[in-house]
Amino acid sequence: MKFRLGFLLLLIAAVGLWPALSRGQARDAQAYKWYEQGRQDLNRQDYPKAIAAFNQAVLHQANFAEAYLYRGLAHAEQREYEQAIDDYTRALDFKSSLTEAYRYRGKAYAALGRMDRAVENYDQLLSKAPQDEDAYRHRGSAYAQMNQWDQAIDDFSQAIALNPRNAETYYNRGVARDRAGQRQQAVEDYSQAISLNPDDFNSYLNRGIAYGRLSQDDKALADYSKAIGLNPTRPDPYFQRGLIHARGGRYDAAIEDLSQTLSLDPNNSQAYNQRGAAQRKKGQAEKAIEDHNRAIELSANSGEGYYFRGQVFFDQGQKEKARLDFQKACALGIAEGCRGVKLLEK
Repeated sequence: MKFRLGFLLLLIAAVGLWPALSRGQARDAQAYKWYEQGRQDLNRQDYPKAIAAFNQAVLHQANFAEAYLYRGLAHAEQREYEQAIDDYTRALDFKSSLTEAYRYRGKAYAALGRMDRAVENYDQLLSKAPQDEDAYRHRGSAYAQMNQWDQAIDDFSQAIALNPRNAETYYNRGVARDRAGQRQQAVEDYSQAISLNPDDFNSYLNRGIAYGRLSQDDKALADYSKAIGLNPTRPDPYFQRGLIHARGGRYDAAIEDLSQTLSLDPNNSQAYNQRGAAQRKKGQAEKAIEDHNRAIELSANSGEGYYFRGQVFFDQGQKEKARLDFQKACALGIAEGCRGVKLLEK
């Protein structure tokens, strides 16, 4: 996870409000000089040089909380998240009121996949800054990564209440609602995201998927086509549109979209299986078997290819081959394969 420099620069401006040095202050003039140099290097995105400058700052003044904070930011920009966490912790040890350290320590933990620790840090931040929209958004994302959809939805809703103009937050809440089974609410959130950002590829793609799950296929097709127009090099909308065409019995259109998927993503075993299934429906058994063979080569531990190929063999009256494929699919956890075995045993 790459931290966005724009927010980082705002933080530099906010935290870097230093009063003029006076004889009574404990701050070391040399430490401050190196600190300012480090901030300039950070602005220029010269992270190794920034770290070296902040090293000098804390060498001259060991309790320089802000220098630790910014050194942590530089480490994070280099994906050195453990070092960043150590620096944020030191910053808080020396200055507990430096609440931005909780924000960035939470982001570093999230980048390491330690979502529970990320949530703890956002909790701390929100206890001190209960109107912090960014903290709600990031805590919501951490909850979503842990599949805690209700908590994620609550946090995204709070962030939206604080800032109703952020398209990304509506999109994220839409994803959480979709995963929680709230399809219609998900559609509404994706629609709001699109109204705020009309060129949002992901919102069109995900709204199309939600429409498909609601059996609103015409709307799903329109969204997939819009997503393709926005980014014709992404395989996902072709694949999803192909599934909708196949469901509607438009097998030629399905095969065309699934072939385009494979031209963009040649190792997509699902696309091979779905194209094979469409070819089976058209009576093109040999082409179907070729596709399922390729799917099995790409994903031998997935039972889907065996199940689909077994269907083709069954259609051809090759019951022994069908039985072997259904058995393999069943052993790999495909329930339809188990039913196929039972059907052939009758």
